Amino acid sequence: MSPKNKKKLNIQRRKLDKLDNRLLSLIKIRTEIIKKVIFLKKNKKDIVDKKRIDFILKKIKKASIKRK
Repeated sequence: MSPKNKKKLNIQRRKLDKLDNRLLSLIKIRTEIIKKVIFLKKNKKDIVDKKRIDFILKKIKKASIKRK
């Protein structure tokens, strides 16, 4: 690999590292919110909400199609 390409590669890797750190931070925040939601639910059957899961998956799918 040429020195020029190696430098470009390192730049892209640093960008990925920054993005990974941002994603991990968001995942940590989401995990804390999930813990609070689970605490608020009284019954185990309330923890898994099929309607909510379907709604979220449809929303994610729709958003991902728009971004293509």
